[in-house]
Amino acid sequence: MTDLTEPAQRDLLSKERTANGSNAKGSPAQTPRVRGALASHRTDATILAGLVAVLAFLWGRGRGVSFWIDEGIAVGISSQPLADIPASLRLDGSPPLYYFLLHLWMSMFGSSEAATHTLSLLFALAVVPAALWAGWSLFDRRTGWMCAALAALNPFIAYYANETRMYSLVTFLTLLVTATFLHSFVFGRRGYLPAFVAVLTLLVYTHGWGLFLGVAAAAALVPCVALRPDRRRILVDATLAFGAVGVLYLPWVPTLLYQVAHDPNPWSRRPTLTGLRDAVAFGLGGEEVVVALGVGSIAALVAILKRPSTRTALAVATMLILPVVVLAGGWASAVWGYRYLGVVVPPLLLVLALGMARGGSLGVTGLVLAAFLAAPLGVRVPASQKSNAQEVAQEADQLRPGDLVVTSDFSQIPLLAYYLPPDLRYAGAHGAVDDVQVTDWRDSLERMRNSQPDQALPPMIDALAVGARVLLMCPDLEDTPDLVEFHQLVQQHCIDIQALLQRDDRLRLDTSIEAPDGVELTPFNGWLFVKRSA
Repeated sequence: MTDLTEPAQRDLLSKERTANGSNAKGSPAQTPRVRGALASHRTDATILAGLVAVLAFLWGRGRGVSFWIDEGIAVGISSQPLADIPASLRLDGSPPLYYFLLHLWMSMFGSSEAATHTLSLLFALAVVPAALWAGWSLFDRRTGWMCAALAALNPFIAYYANETRMYSLVTFLTLLVTATFLHSFVFGRRGYLPAFVAVLTLLVYTHGWGLFLGVAAAAALVPCVALRPDRRRILVDATLAFGAVGVLYLPWVPTLLYQVAHDPNPWSRRPTLTGLRDAVAFGLGGEEVVVALGVGSIAALVAILKRPSTRTALAVATMLILPVVVLAGGWASAVWGYRYLGVVVPPLLLVLALGMARGGSLGVTGLVLAAFLAAPLGVRVPASQKSNAQEVAQEADQLRPGDLVVTSDFSQIPLLAYYLPPDLRYAGAHGAVDDVQVTDWRDSLERMRNSQPDQALPPMIDALAVGARVLLMCPDLEDTPDLVEFHQLVQQHCIDIQALLQRDDRLRLDTSIEAPDGVELTPFNGWLFVKRSA
């Protein structure tokens, strides 16, 4: 090799650094290509920040809407000491993660509607950048932005951004589970395996349908093993990953088995296949939105699936398997609620985003149509009223410590206790309720069948002093043929309790409170009695 003088060596080194993208001092050279990439990233970050800020304003307008029954239950459980929450959940039927987070959140920001809704709003807003990352990292930049746009327009995500429940967190985690599964097992990027284990574990500790997604992910391994050449590695990775999730979930399994054995979902009914279809369509924005999304994506997705040997085709198949198996699990278990679709919507948004990104002008047309049709649903101003429990409490402001609150549905009690004055006594159709923050769902249908309010309530009324008040609260249920037995019993017990109180000569009806029109989930009727004689 020819010797070089020191100046010549420095000149050659400078040229090599410039060719490799560095200047003479070792910092990255600002080549036109690098400058363009940096400018593009800054533009993306600015657009994303602006989009999230707009959504925070629009979705956040419902933060102060009053609670309904499920939110009262969530706040009640999360108000327990942190160490007591798992024991409380043995009576409820849910996993503990969301309640831990809500407990910590309330300890810092309080338990008001606006404070607790803000936590759900943050999880909902996080779905948008997560959608951008998922589409971009798995496929391309265009898919990422399509997925972020669909998340921003989605009415399901917007609705549960303002509910003190775990559903926006479930949606966020499900999107991450879907993306890390595809990275790990479809595209063979083993570095994502720890992330997949972490987010799937968090999901199964957040909601029971997370277990269905775990089963769905296991089912989606079948085409991965069948179509990819490195099937041995996939099997090894899957064994380690799913085994790790199983080990991490093992401490909760005894509680889960106890919950299942005591039937904590008496209000649930197995949906029809038509009902499932309609619920999924509504979760995406409604039938018209589904048509618009189909117009923009189906042709491109079919073209991708025509080449089944590609990893993109395998990714599409996987994203379709996940929601199908989850819905099958929900149907088979008969533990069903529209709000559980947080485990179904994210993979559908991701696969639709891929189809629309590859669909060219049809994809853009579909997105524009979806935006026109879905945005009014996702941005309802003012937000819909879910319950009138707060208004009833304001009308029953004569209640004093020691007065009696009776309800035909014991699950209402944490909500009523949140809004009504402190130190009241509470009773369901079955008798006195001591812990007003936790609903005991164990074998509740059987307990409702065996409730005898004409025997349980008179001793409690006897114990009231003259001048004390009795507030009867009942949900205003629509009498339809598909009303489940639990709610039929709630309705019948309400009629029986009302008749019992009206027959009691010692009680005088002071105020009747009628549920207003437009209450979406749990409208209440109330009757306030005064004890006039011993």
